Amino acid sequence: MALFSKDAPANAPADTTSEPRARSVSILSASVAFEGAMTGTDNLVIEGSFKGTIDVRSEIRVAASARLEASIHAKTVIVEGTISGDVTADHKIELLSSARVDGNISSPKIVVAEGASFRGSVDMGTARPTE
Repeated sequence: MALFSKDAPANAPADTTSEPRARSVSILSASVAFEGAMTGTDNLVIEGSFKGTIDVRSEIRVAASARLEASIHAKTVIVEGTISGDVTADHKIELLSSARVDGNISSPKIVVAEGASFRGSVDMGTARPTE
């Protein structure tokens, strides 16, 4: 067998890792302003400004410096900053003490910390069915 062969050597250990791959994290930094639609499967941290729609299949963290005018859907949404728009989560929405939300929230689990500001309606029905 050649040194750079496509075939694995007979004595090479098999890949037996069964752990799922760790999710990546995408960061929209504080100096960035974005307008449009964002979709994805990785975790997302927003520190800057965003206007539009966000639909991710994992966690979104809205940092204290973030200012969003958006419709948001994710598995989990954690808010420290300011959101103007509706927020939907399949698992949980958490509004931390610095959060300011002006819009409707919908999730099976909702946590609102003392000091958080929220204006809108709450729906704690079951999670949105997956397609």
